Amino acid sequence: MLNADGIPATPIAIYADGVAVGFLMYIYTLDHESFENEVFYGKKSYFIWHIMIDMSYQGKGYGKLAFEKMLMDIETMPNGEAEYVTLFYRTSNVIAKTLYASFGFVDTGIIQDNSMLAIKYLDGKITESLVE
Repeated sequence: MLNADGIPATPIAIYADGVAVGFLMYIYTLDHESFENEVFYGKKSYFIWHIMIDMSYQGKGYGKLAFEKMLMDIETMPNGEAEYVTLFYRTSNVIAKTLYASFGFVDTGIIQDNSMLAIKYLDGKITESLVE
């Protein structure tokens, strides 16, 4: 599937016992020009664009399990080779920060609209080297 800009986008619905409880989406793209001074700029990457779990289903493990499955899919590089995967999370969302860190994401220090950009290498390298 391609998004409106012609970029490969992969939507994933999350179901529990036949009930839709959330939605994830990732895209395959080059970095936005606002990152042109970063060491990871100009390389193909996966970007986790949407992560949503219905409020009544939060805190039950659905988001963590779905996120893990999505990362497993991304690691197969279904839309092409990439060195890393990125995402934004609200700086006030400590639960999200903890979840993403548990999967190896590190903060870059780049904040846009009160959201932190976090990054993870896809080849097992130490991610911290991307943000030094």
